[in-house]
Amino acid sequence: MARIPNPYPTLDDAKYDTVVNGRYLKSTFSNGNAGCLSFAAADGLIGFQDDKLPLAERKARTLIFNQHEMAAFIAGAKNGDFDHLLE
Repeated sequence: MARIPNPYPTLDDAKYDTVVNGRYLKSTFSNGNAGCLSFAAADGLIGFQDDKLPLAERKARTLIFNQHEMAAFIAGAKNGDFDHLLE
C-alpha cells in the first residue's frame, strides 16, 4: 500500500504514520456496529477514523488532535455543548 500523504504541515511524518496506523478502538456504546468513530492514541496525539469507510480511505481521512484539543472536546461534550446535534 502506498504511503498516505500527511496533510498536517506542523506534524512530523513519522508521528503522523504512527497515529494513522495505530490500534483503533470504538466506544462500547457502538455495539460493535460499523458506522462509528474509532480512536487511537500515540505520541500524545489522538486519531479519529470513520470505520464505515474502506480501510485505505479511513486511513487517508484520519483526523488528528493533540491532548489539549481532545480534552476541550470531551469537556464540552460533558457540559452538553453538542447535545443539540442529536435532536
